[in-house]
Amino acid sequence: MSVFAPGAFNLWKTVESYGHDPEPLFSAEGIKLQLPLDPCVRLPFEQIDRVREKAVRLCGDEAFGLRSAAVYLPSQLGALGYAWHASLTLRRACMRLERFVRVMNSSATVKLEDRDGCLIVTLDIGAQSRTETARDDAALAMLTRMCRLICGDQFRLHSVSFKRPRPQDIKPYFEFFACELSFDQTDNRLHIPLSFADETLAGANPELALLNDKVVTRRLARIDKGDIVARVRAVVLEQLPQGGISDDTVARVLHMSVRTLHRRLVEADSSFRALLVEMRRDLAEAYIMDNSLTLTEISLLLGFSEPSSFSRAFKSWTGAAPSDARQARQMSD
Repeated sequence: MSVFAPGAFNLWKTVESYGHDPEPLFSAEGIKLQLPLDPCVRLPFEQIDRVREKAVRLCGDEAFGLRSAAVYLPSQLGALGYAWHASLTLRRACMRLERFVRVMNSSATVKLEDRDGCLIVTLDIGAQSRTETARDDAALAMLTRMCRLICGDQFRLHSVSFKRPRPQDIKPYFEFFACELSFDQTDNRLHIPLSFADETLAGANPELALLNDKVVTRRLARIDKGDIVARVRAVVLEQLPQGGISDDTVARVLHMSVRTLHRRLVEADSSFRALLVEMRRDLAEAYIMDNSLTLTEISLLLGFSEPSSFSRAFKSWTGAAPSDARQARQMSD
């Protein structure tokens, strides 16, 4: 199990915020963090977990994890952080986190569901930890901070659920999250009102989000060679603009038979067709926001042989023709 090296810099800055020098804690585990941090470097989770354990003892703060949000920077998440900040809506940002969180932590998962007027984001870091409460507090606090940064000062959570027991001093938690808090729950969850989840964001930049998505997709495919879905996504991104994409062309790049490709995707609860449609739709919704691209150019970028094929597909996905969707977006802006 490994973690994204730039992400570990958040722990470094958290220790610094208490007025302590983090260098001895990291050096004791043989970890050298030097700027600029290499986004290709990964660190063993066990080492970072031991550093966090020593840091919590050194700082002596039950709410240590909450301090992580105060020192958060998008660069600590690499391309995923920049894609998050350029997302069209908070829901789209959370979908990116759901899809790519394993770039940050190879055993972490994020699940999204709509219920009771909220987008519920469930975080599971996966591995056992010596400091589970501080680790999970940090994850919930950082995600809350990320939401506030792209939604603005008006952002409010409906509620937060914690797996951890109720802290002795609950005041820092109320002050930070500013909503209803529940402890000793089965999962760590943020409950985000749908009014915030689906509002178009002022900082939305589909082109920048898409560029960073491609970086994260390729990185995820390199991290886990056993993740067939990530590997197929990476190949599809490369092949779409060339046209003629098929399960056969993707299988050849991955050095496997078409039958093996389909079998492994089924084992991952997916299929080639489903992935292709999903990626084309995601890309189409980003491209349609870019007025520098004609609809003909978009159809070619998505690997369609004719604009009419793209138009039919887009209407089946969204219920609107591409030209109507573009015009509606321009009017809303």
